[in-house]
Amino acid sequence: MLLRKFLGSVLTTLLTGLFFNFYFAIMDNYDKFFAALGILLLGAAPFIFFIGLPVSILSDYLTKNLYGKQRYKKALLIHLIFGLIVGLVLSFFFEHLFIVVITLIASFLFWLVDEILRKTIKENK
Repeated sequence: MLLRKFLGSVLTTLLTGLFFNFYFAIMDNYDKFFAALGILLLGAAPFIFFIGLPVSILSDYLTKNLYGKQRYKKALLIHLIFGLIVGLVLSFFFEHLFIVVITLIASFLFWLVDEILRKTIKENK
């Protein structure tokens, strides 16, 4: 499970960086793609690894006895609630509510990547 979670953290960091890099490139006509990608990855990685990874492990623990759509929904809800909480706390420090959107998208991406990895990587129980 820890290998899957670590791989999920790495992929989520890359996807979050790419997603927002494309967003800023389209919305703000920003042409320094790779420079911005590096900055976004460096900014997103600590939060995804130090907050997203433990939340995902907690989500697995809380939903271990659930199956199917019920587990998907509860796991998504846990990821989004913690993403919302982190986003609101960070928005108080940086005084910008767009951070809440960023953390919600990152938490959704983490949940999505983790569910895809759960399907593709079969673990021994």
